[in-house]
Amino acid sequence: MTSRSFSRLTQAFWTAVFMGSLAACGDVKLTHTDPNAQQPVTRKSGAATTGTEPAANPSAAAPTGAAKPDAAAASTKPSALDSQISGLRQQVAARRQYNEELRNFVASKEKQLAAILASDRSAGPGAQEFDLRTSIASKLAELDRESPAWQEKIDAHKAVLSKAGDDPHADDLKKQIDDFSEQRTELLRQRAKLATLPDQLKSTPAIKQ
Repeated sequence: MTSRSFSRLTQAFWTAVFMGSLAACGDVKLTHTDPNAQQPVTRKSGAATTGTEPAANPSAAAPTGAAKPDAAAASTKPSALDSQISGLRQQVAARRQYNEELRNFVASKEKQLAAILASDRSAGPGAQEFDLRTSIASKLAELDRESPAWQEKIDAHKAVLSKAGDDPHADDLKKQIDDFSEQRTELLRQRAKLATLPDQLKSTPAIKQ
């Protein structure tokens, strides 16, 4: 046997011994890179797994204090007065708008009256005076219909309030009723002002020179 052949046999023997030692150790990992995968492949005791750990259980990861419906909010029930208050709020807004238009009407009639009184009235009532009287009379009749109708609604809402008991929204309903009553008071105030305008036409007309 030549020295080269002997060297090869010796190298093969120690290689076999080394590999046998590795096989006996079950906790030794041999890792190689799979050319077709992005993650290295790891083998442990003959089992193949990827290099990433499995995803955690979502339910297990959720904190015990995760957001839950507020018990107080869940137990809160809509007030029986909610629809009543909502409807009344709309009625108050409509009456407020009505009174705004009424104030503008009264102001326009005051200007019309001032113009008539400043004109020559010696020939008797003119078209402007007739228009002033008739338009005011028509508006007064309208206000006399509105005023009791507004009061009826106020009384109906007060009846609901009287049965509200300890409803937490009772104060809100009362406030809306008070606002409605203030609008009715304003309507009567403007009516009284309007009703005085025709009486001023009875003053002595200017004498034509």
